[in-house]
Formats: sequence, C-alpha cells, structure tokens
Amino acid sequence: MDNFIVLFCAVLLLYGVILTSLATFVNIFVGIFCTFESFCEFISLTDIFSYCKIEIVGRRFKMGKLIAAERQKEILKLLHDNGSVKIGQLAEQFQVSRETIRRDLSYLTEIGAAQRSHGGATSIYEFGTVPIETRINKDADIKTKLCEKALEFIPQTGVIYLDAGSTIVHMAKLLSQRSGCTIVTCSLSAANVLIGSDNTTIITGGQLNPGNMSAEGFQATNFINNLKVAVSFLGTNGFEQHKGPAVSDFSDAQTKQAIIPNSKLNVVIADSSKACASALIQYASWRDIDYFITDSNLPKPLYDSIREMTKVILVDL
Repeated sequence: MDNFIVLFCAVLLLYGVILTSLATFVNIFVGIFCTFESFCEFISLTDIFSYCKIEIVGRRFKMGKLIAAERQKEILKLLHDNGSVKIGQLAEQFQVSRETIRRDLSYLTEIGAAQRSHGGATSIYEFGTVPIETRINKDADIKTKLCEKALEFIPQTGVIYLDAGSTIVHMAKLLSQRSGCTIVTCSLSAANVLIGSDNTTIITGGQLNPGNMSAEGFQATNFINNLKVAVSFLGTNGFEQHKGPAVSDFSDAQTKQAIIPNSKLNVVIADSSKACASALIQYASWRDIDYFITDSNLPKPLYDSIREMTKVILVDL
C-alpha cells in the first residue's frame, strides 16, 4: 500500500513537471509568434519585396548612369582631339543606338561641354585651339608611318619646306636623323625638333600662333613669297565639307597659300580621320596638290573623288 502511494505521488509530480514544461514552451511559442506578428505588422512580405525591387532598380539605374557617364567622357575626349564627332560613327564605335548618342550629345550640350551640329556635335573650343602637344601625341604611330612614306619625296638637293601642324612635326623628327638638308619652316615645334641635327634650319619669322606654335602673319608670308623650294610638306585639320585640304585658322591658311605657288612639289600628309573632321577654311583645291599621303582607312568614295584631282598614296597600317 505504501509503495502504491509513493508511485502515485511520483506520477503526479512527473505530470506536474510535464505540464509546467508544456506551459513554459507554450508561453515561449506564443511570445515568439506575437513578436513575429508584430514584425509582420511593421513590415509585410510585400514591403520586403518592394524594398528589394527598389534596390535592384536603383542599382540598375546607377549602373546605367555609370555606363552613360563613361561613354560621355569618351565622347568629350574625341571632341577634344578631333574638334567634332558624328552620330553614326559614335553609335558604331560604342555599339549603341543613334538615339542613345543623340541623348548623350544633348546632355553634353545642356551642361555646356559641347555644341550640337548637323549630324553630330562640335567642341566648345574654337577651331584650332586644341594644343599642338595633344595633337602630336594622337595617332603618333600612324603619322610616323605616313611621314616615312613622304621621305621618298625628299630631293637630293634643294630646299624643303615644313608646314605647321602635328603631323609635320613627325616629319621633322625623321629629317632630324638625316644630314645636309636645308629646311625652312614656320613651325616652332618642328624647328625645336631639328635643333642639334646636321641640317640647316631656317625659321620664317612672324607673329606667334600659340595654337599651332607657328610663326604667321605678314612677316611670314612676305618671307615665303620670296622663297623657291623643291618640296613642301603640308598638313590639314580636316576636309569633310571641302574639296581640298582645310584648316581652322585664317593666318594658317594664308601661310599655306603663300608657299604652294613657290614650291615645285606640294605634298599633303594627313591620316584618314581628317576625312571626318570639320575645318573652317579651305586653303587649296586638291588640284593644287601634287600628292596626298594618307592611310588605307580612307573611305573609298572619298578616295575615288580625291584621286580625280590629285595623286593619292594609301599607306597600309
């Protein structure tokens, strides 16, 4: 009997412990549930997804802006180097639609970084204000190859005239490796390259043009009018809308116009990018030029057009 009472008490105690544990578990569960319910009331699952969507959209928006900003930065660099850009060429280069490029150019125009033009945009700087140091370094390998071809026209005797311009500076670099040449130039950059060479270098004199680092004006043209040279090497800023080489400065054009009738042979050296570049004033017709040396990327329709007026030499790159 005593054993039964002890066993019964033990069962009751165990039952009480179980009930107490169960009640504690229930209280904990209810507490967790209430907390979760309160959290759900604070921010629903829809809110969470909405928040994530906003973040995703935000990231895409930021990425889109970054890509556009990088593209616009490259467009500005092209404007700085070339003076102008065309919508079609930019769309092809950046692999985007023409409408995207139009928006880029509109934005750059709005912030005052570019000027819209027919079919593209131009630099906010006036023609010819891109520093010559910048232009010399642009496509330097191509310019050197073109000038190496031009060396074939260097005479055994006679005077060589070097025009102002970035490409002609590369010609001066090649001539500095030779000796015995008499070189007349209006370009201070070319004259500087020729310092120390075994050639005779004569500077025309005149008023300094900081953009080209050249001597121009009355004194320069008056000096050139009294010259007779065997060959003149001339440059151009572009000839997109002209039927001859063109430049962006009136004084530069006058200097070039002065040497052409006083030179036995006139050779224009320019890479094919100048075919898509605008310039202010045409200083000669292609018929006034004996040879035009450019690279093989010159568009064929333009090649066919120019070779009807002068001899075109294409250099493979």
